[in-house]
Amino acid sequence: MTAQSDEVEIHRRFRGPPTSGNGGYVAGVVAEWIDGPAQVDLLAPIPLEVPLHRRRDDGDVMLFDAARNYAHARPLEAPLDFELPAPPSEEELEAAAMSFPGPSGHPIPGCFVCGTDRRPGDGLCIYPGESPHRDVAVAEWVPDGELADEHGHVDPRYIWAVLDCPSYFGLCEPRPLALLARLSASIERPVTPGERLHVTAWELSREGRKHHSATVIHDQAGEVVAVARALWVEVESIAGL
Repeated sequence: MTAQSDEVEIHRRFRGPPTSGNGGYVAGVVAEWIDGPAQVDLLAPIPLEVPLHRRRDDGDVMLFDAARNYAHARPLEAPLDFELPAPPSEEELEAAAMSFPGPSGHPIPGCFVCGTDRRPGDGLCIYPGESPHRDVAVAEWVPDGELADEHGHVDPRYIWAVLDCPSYFGLCEPRPLALLARLSASIERPVTPGERLHVTAWELSREGRKHHSATVIHDQAGEVVAVARALWVEVESIAGL
């Protein structure tokens, strides 16, 4: 495979924690150069608004600078083989919205995807709350036109971002303070701005400080738009908070 490289910067708008990029968004940026489903390992907090090198070689993609490697993407070797929950009902979405943590209870209120400090047009404002009927977190997402790429579809990096944060809120209580370490995702079809989409996330397993969870995005017809598996690792604190 021909080598490919360029330079990218993660704008402050696309932060997760105050001083680093949103994990799902960054994973989407790196996975752009992978054909089909991909696994992205996040190796260190991704700095904001500094030049980073993105390089593809032999099917793998790295994001790095002179100091360290920040992310490594590769084709997903095996299908995501867990059972998918049904999409949420309208009643479930309404009830779950009431259980989403407010500004005082949100671990990272400035997050691009789910932060309570962000406003429409700035953040994605996706607020996954716990379902009253089953052990999942659910939310609605209607992407706006500003997220479209040159083909008129929602840029896949935003879909990767949406697959990230809900998988944290899908972790069972007591929910730990944790950061995304790996995201494996398969986008099944393009998304059009204005589509009404439903996001469901749930815990898969725990191994000490490691927490495995999953996310699925359904469309209005109940068809799968995208699915992901996430690895979260507990931390004692988050820089900038």
